[in-house]
Formats: sequence, structure tokens, C-alpha cells
Amino acid sequence: MTTKAPASVKEADPGSPTKKIYTMVEEFKDIIPVPNERLRLAFCLVKYFNNEAASVKEAVYSAKPESCTIELKELAKLAEEKYNKLGLK
Repeated sequence: MTTKAPASVKEADPGSPTKKIYTMVEEFKDIIPVPNERLRLAFCLVKYFNNEAASVKEAVYSAKPESCTIELKELAKLAEEKYNKLGLK
């Protein structure tokens, strides 16, 4: 019996909005030490970019990063500042 090779992962275009958001969220690794929680936050922020969430604050509160070392209110403020610097929308 043989095992198939894992599926290859195609890297996103570095200029795409989704990649920019995921890269931005990786900057929070000191604040949110658990990688899965950072990925969930990035996913929620992409939903905001796609008009599926009302605000960055709502996206942060939807992600609920439990390992966050600061208050969610402060994280929402930081995320909004960084998101606005990306120049998306």
C-alpha cells in the first residue's frame, strides 16, 4: 500500500488583498501567539473586505482570539489602524 503525496499549495499573489491581510495579521504574533487564532482573525478580516462583516471591530470580535495578550477593544483598534494603512477598499 502506498501513500499519496500531499496536495501542493499554491502561494497567493503577494499583491492580492487577501495576502496583504494575512501578512498584516502575522505581525500580531506577539499579541496572538497561537497561529490558528491569527489565521481565524485574518479570515474574518477578509470577510470584512468582502463586505460580509460590518466593521473591523466586528471581525475581531467574531474571531475571538483567546490567547490574545491585550483586550479585544485594543486589538480591534490596532487591527483597524493596520488595515487602514493597507489602503484596501
